[in-house]
Order: sequence, then C-alpha cells, then structure tokens
Amino acid sequence: MTRSEKTLQIASQVEAMLTALDRLSSFSRLLEPNEIEQLRSLLRCAQACADRLAADKEAQRTADELIAQHQRCSDTLLAAALNGDWGGGAPDLQGLLLNRILDGRHPFLRACERQSPADVPAALHQVACRDLQSAAVLARPRWGIWLRLVGGDAEPLAPMTGDGVEPAVVDQLKERFACSEEWAGLAGELGCLIHEHGRGSLRRFPAFRLVGRGDKPILEPIRHFAEFPLGWLEGNGARIQVLEKNTRHFLAGYRAHNALIWGPRGGGKSTLIRALIGQFFDRGLRAIEIDPSCYHLLPDLFALVRGRRQRFVGVLDNVSLSRGDNSLHLLSRVLDGGLEACPDNLVFYATSNYKDLVDREGERPQGLGQMQLDDERPNLVNQGIQAEFYDPQQLQRLDQERALDDRFALKVFLDLPSRQQYHSMVLSYARRAGIDLPEEELLAAFEVWRMRHNHDLVGGRTARDFIVAYLPQYLRDKDQLNQPSSSSIS
Repeated sequence: MTRSEKTLQIASQVEAMLTALDRLSSFSRLLEPNEIEQLRSLLRCAQACADRLAADKEAQRTADELIAQHQRCSDTLLAAALNGDWGGGAPDLQGLLLNRILDGRHPFLRACERQSPADVPAALHQVACRDLQSAAVLARPRWGIWLRLVGGDAEPLAPMTGDGVEPAVVDQLKERFACSEEWAGLAGELGCLIHEHGRGSLRRFPAFRLVGRGDKPILEPIRHFAEFPLGWLEGNGARIQVLEKNTRHFLAGYRAHNALIWGPRGGGKSTLIRALIGQFFDRGLRAIEIDPSCYHLLPDLFALVRGRRQRFVGVLDNVSLSRGDNSLHLLSRVLDGGLEACPDNLVFYATSNYKDLVDREGERPQGLGQMQLDDERPNLVNQGIQAEFYDPQQLQRLDQERALDDRFALKVFLDLPSRQQYHSMVLSYARRAGIDLPEEELLAAFEVWRMRHNHDLVGGRTARDFIVAYLPQYLRDKDQLNQPSSSSIS
C-alpha cells in the first residue's frame, strides 16, 4: 500500500469517527461532553495531518504533530478512565470504551440491571444498539497503527492493573467486542451479563462503606477488603451454621432474618461476617459497612440497593447505644416497623459484646436497676425499696427500648474456644505462616506471650496476634541456623 493509499485510509477512518461522535446519543455517557470535544479536536488535527501527508508536504513534522496530539488526547481520556470507576487500565480508546460499556450509566444498562433484558423497552434496546455501533467505529482504528502508517514511533501505553475482581465472563465478553466490528449485535449478551452480574464497583468489590457526600448518600467501595476464609474459623461450628444457613436462604431469594452476633471480645464475631462475604462473593453477596455516624442515612440506603441483582448485608459492627440515644429508635424503625418496606435484597448483621443492645447493666432481682429508672442520674435501688419518685410507665419505656433487640430474629452466640480449640488455632495459623516448630515448643511460647501481654480472654484474635509477633523472630533464628559457620569455611 502506497503512502497515498495509507493516508486516504486514515482520512476515511477519521471521517467515520467524526460521524460516529455525532451519532452518540446525549445520554450514552460513553464519553463525557468535554472528552467528545477533545477527541473531535484530535480527529480534525489528524484529518489535516493526513491531507498534508497525502500531498507529501512536511511529512516528518506532520507525523510528529500527530504523535503529540495523540499523546495529549490519550492522556486526558485515560486519566478520566483510570481516576473514575471504570475497572482499571485502558491502554487505548477501545479499552476505555469497553470499560465504560460494561460499567457506564447508559439507560439500557440501568434497565438491564433491574429487569430481564427481554423486558427492556424496545426503544431503549434500539438506542443501545446505535450507541454500541458508534462506539465500534470509534474503537476500530488502532492509534499505534496510525502512527506506524505515518512513520512515527510512539511508546505504547502500558495497560494498568485495575482493582477489584471481575467475573471471568466479563473478560470473555470484552474479547468478543474487541474481535467484532458489529458491536450492536452484542447488545443482547451485554444486557444479560449486566442483569446477572451488575455494573461498576458493585460487580467487582465485595464490601462497601455507606457515606454521605453533601446531601447524597453513596456506597464507597472498600478497595482492600479484609478477607478471611470461612474454613479457617474453628469452634462454634453449629452456631456458625445457623448464620451460614440464613445467608444461603438470603442468596436463594428468600426473605432472611436480621441477625445479632454476640459474645466475648475476640471471639470472631466480625471475622465471621467477613468470612461469609468472601465465601459468597461469587454468588452476589456484598457487605455495606455502616458507621454509627451514618445511621441517619439508613432510610436512603433502601433506594441505593432496591432492585439490584446483588444481595446486601448491612454490617452494624460493635453496636453500642446509650440510653436516650436517638439512634436507638431510628434503628428500630429502619430494621422493622417503618412505612417503607425493607428491600428484599437487604438484611442486617450486627455484632455486640452483649445479647441485649439496651439495658446492659441488667435487671436486678432485688429491685429496679439504675438504667430502668427514667432519669438522667444513676439511682441506686436495691432490696425492693421504692424510688423517691414513681413513673408508672417505667416498664413500658424499658420495653420500647428493648424493641430494638426484637428486630434481630436470630441471636447467634459465639463463645470463646476451649483450651484445646485455641491451641489448634495457634498451630493452624503457625503452619499457614510457615512456622514449623514442634507443637510443644510453639504452644509453650504462646502461653508465655499471652500471659506476659495480659490476654485474659483467648480467641482467634489472640492466636493471630501471637503469630504476627512471633514470626519475625522465628525467621531470623531460622536464617541464622541456615548460615554456614566460620569454622566450616576453608
């Protein structure tokens, strides 16, 4: 192919791309308005370069200009892709468009996320097909090929690793798009994938944090999820199975119970929730961490998750409510009893050191406890002596506060392990970390360490902390043993 034929080919591609930009619907969101203008400007420069190259005027200077224009536009577009929530590196315009097709805010994608693609209005499907075909035209030329055609040398843009975990079917569909010139024909498969796996960060991340930005609540992905294998949990097997069974029912589409996981500190309550999320991530289970400072956003959470394919566990970790705390009544209304029904795909798992979330000082057999009196100051009452004042609604007020407990139909108690069980934990964690000391020596070191550091309650956390503390010294001692002595060197 002669230089003239090559430049005519470039000119034809540029013309087709400019037309495709004009055909993108206003709500496609495949490219932002400013990106469209930047790309249009680049294409017009490329068009002018091709015209000059065809006339063989200032060929090398023109090639350099095209390279510089390409680099500036690519940097801008890639920054938009990588700094946004598009799922990782896009080495060229095609990669950027494919990421946005699978994660974007096109009305067709939003509709497929909430209903079967067969039920999406035909008009939306037609608009999606037109936008996909325009995207195919934009993605078809390879910028590197263009630069080689005009004799330029440009460093290829290295793909960057994205965060989160994509289902295998996502990469498979991307490959099909990349190998096809008829992207409109893949609209049905795209809709089915979005319907099954969702889009954006909800597809890739197992856990999120409910936060407020201005007046708008959002689900912020937790990019480094503290995963813990469910099989590593030792002890409390039957109790763990209760929560696992509830979670499996939830994933199967049944209404599930809110659960309160309670027990002594360090017993693995939070770890159990993390383990369940990791275990069932591939089946669409997601966690939403809800800080007490964001309890007022709970009513908005319903709208964020309702109708999505994923199943969400609202995590209320270490719930602690003081008497008179407004959060107590807000939580009660949100969990059950409000006018708005809780979404079918949302359930709440809470952890606490207490079985009862209120009245934590307990009832006294001799009389009313200090938290059972309706005043601000502690009032020590015992031996059945009547208080100085009498409130006939004391018990009703107490009952109202305890209504929060009733919102958790399951109360799962995680006890601390027996001596034999926590010894088994220490050995298991040590072997996974590569510590191969004899069992008696390792357990003796553990007992010394836990007593020295005042670990009166021994559970999985204590076993883990011991391994973290012991591993560096173990590795140093092992290296010294493996080093040859000076006397053996001759």
